[in-house]
Amino acid sequence: MRARRDGERCARRALAASVAGAAILVVGVVPASLTEASWADTEAAAASFVALTVPTPQPLTVKCAFNPGLLGAAPKITVDWRVPAGTTGYTMASAEYGYLAQGGLTPLTAALLGSVTVSGTTSAAKTEFNLGLLGGLLGGGASVAVRLTGPGGWKSAWLVATGTSGLAGTNADCTWSTVAAS
Repeated sequence: MRARRDGERCARRALAASVAGAAILVVGVVPASLTEASWADTEAAAASFVALTVPTPQPLTVKCAFNPGLLGAAPKITVDWRVPAGTTGYTMASAEYGYLAQGGLTPLTAALLGSVTVSGTTSAAKTEFNLGLLGGLLGGGASVAVRLTGPGGWKSAWLVATGTSGLAGTNADCTWSTVAAS
C-alpha cells in the first residue's frame, strides 16, 4: 500500500512540474497585450520671459547745479534730467523725488523737503529742490534724487545730485551719481 501512495505522490509531483513547465512556455511565447494607457505625443512646448527694467533718468547737463544761497542759508539743487531716448510709456507723473538721509534715499513730499518745483517734459525736465532748513550755515551738503516708477510699481535706480559747499556757502559744487532702487 505504501508503494501505491508513493507512486501517487510521484505522479502528482510530475503533473505539477508539467503544468509549471507549460505555464512558463505559455508566458514566454504569448505577447503582452496592448493597453489604452500608452501613447506617443510629438508636440513640444517652449517659453521665455524678459525681466522689466525701468530706465534710470539721465542727466541733461555735465554737472547738476547747487546754489547754497546767501551765506549757505537757502540752498537749492537744480536737476535737469530726461527719460532715456527711445523709451516710451513714462510721463512726468512717473517721476518720484527723494532726499538722501542717513538711512538711504527716501521718497519725499514737497512738505517735507521744503519745496520741489517741476517743469518741462520727459525729454527735458527741470526739478528744483529748495532745501530750506535741510541746508545750513556750517557747510556740508545734501543729496536729492529722481527716479521713475514703471508698470507694476517697479522702480528705476535713483539719479542722484549731490551738492556740497564750504563754510557759509563757499566753494559750491554739484556731482551726479546713481543709487540702486530700494
